[in-house]
Amino acid sequence: MKLDKQSSKRVACLLVFSMLPLSGFAVTTWNLASVTKIALANNKDLKAARYNVLLAVSRLKQTGLWANPSLQISNSDDRFFTNEGEYTRSIGFIQAFPVSGRINQQKNVARVDIAIAMAEIRNAKRQLRGQVAENFYALFIIDERLKQLNKLLKINQQLMQVSQKRFYAAEVSELDANTAKLEYQRLLQEKQTLESLRINQQAQLNLLLGCARHTPLSLEKSLPKSVYLPPLKELQQHALQQRSEMQIAWLNFARSQADQQLARIERWADWTVGLAVQQDKIAVEGAPLQKPDRTLNVNLAIPLPLINTNQGRIMETKLKGTQALIKLKALKFAIQNEVASNYGQVKALQTAWLQSQSGETFKLINRNIKLAREAYRNGQISLLEVLQIQRQQNELQTNRLNVLEKYLRAVVKFCTALGNNRISLCSPFSGKRTINVFIHHEIS
Repeated sequence: MKLDKQSSKRVACLLVFSMLPLSGFAVTTWNLASVTKIALANNKDLKAARYNVLLAVSRLKQTGLWANPSLQISNSDDRFFTNEGEYTRSIGFIQAFPVSGRINQQKNVARVDIAIAMAEIRNAKRQLRGQVAENFYALFIIDERLKQLNKLLKINQQLMQVSQKRFYAAEVSELDANTAKLEYQRLLQEKQTLESLRINQQAQLNLLLGCARHTPLSLEKSLPKSVYLPPLKELQQHALQQRSEMQIAWLNFARSQADQQLARIERWADWTVGLAVQQDKIAVEGAPLQKPDRTLNVNLAIPLPLINTNQGRIMETKLKGTQALIKLKALKFAIQNEVASNYGQVKALQTAWLQSQSGETFKLINRNIKLAREAYRNGQISLLEVLQIQRQQNELQTNRLNVLEKYLRAVVKFCTALGNNRISLCSPFSGKRTINVFIHHEIS
């Protein structure tokens, strides 16, 4: 049976989901760590980025090859002129020999390119983890808002039914019955808007996972643990050591140094050695016919760097090295500021989130709603007062979710800025290092 492209993607994603641990499969929900693993294994952009390493390895392989030898064949005779039978024929080979260490230095440059490609993959993984977490938590917030709206819809449906019954019993005016219906319709439209937003958010997450946009996702409603954060200076230093951009910047500086060394070496071009066998025959007037004469020719060509000493290329590589150091300092400053900014946001929003979880406030508002509904049934208060109390409860829940949404965004940005931190707050964002290609050096 043939599957179309969308069906193939869906089947592939289901196969990836089925490869996850059975403990998660039993409840058919996926936490952030599991979804992140799927994205790292299945993301199309990340797969394309991995080919950069293979391309760099291919360039290294090509760099280690010598130039091909040249075959030289020549023939000179006098058949179109005096036609005395004189000729000169030769056949030989010419080979260029690198004598200044050019190939080894080119290999050094190519090896740095491989390290840069691998560091770029690690940076792409870091960014992908952040994007997956951002979309995961955005979907979580939408689900919580829908859950809140469904509760309100259920309450308003009951309130609408009570208003309708009291209207038929001539206990309230038609205005009350219509107001209850309009409030229910307003909440229903808000729910439809959120459901549309959820479809779009799920499609974005599926895109990161490399799945078809309509692939169903059931996510585990888990939040980051509130933990004590290490000192800011320690986290900033950790980010400078772990961030792949710093490694890439150092590697670019190392590449400029290798390029500069290569430019100096390339002042001496390859020596050319030629080896040929030559046969010639001459005619002497009045003498017997001469026998052909054979000789072995050896040629050596040594280019001398007298005019072109590659000075422009050497200057270019020096300037690139200076530019790389300036970029390093700018990147260090940017990373430190990024970590500090997100660190402050996480601490402030963590406190606000803990304060918003006060149980007494929600117990009180739920008690008020219950009392208001009973009072309305008994005709003690008007419908507008009931709706006002419900909206008060809805605003509190909405504010709580707004704080949670901002807190989760701050956590994602903070953990993404750290790079590869093992603190429990950022455990879903961390991954094992695949290669330690460079050691961070302090920049003054």
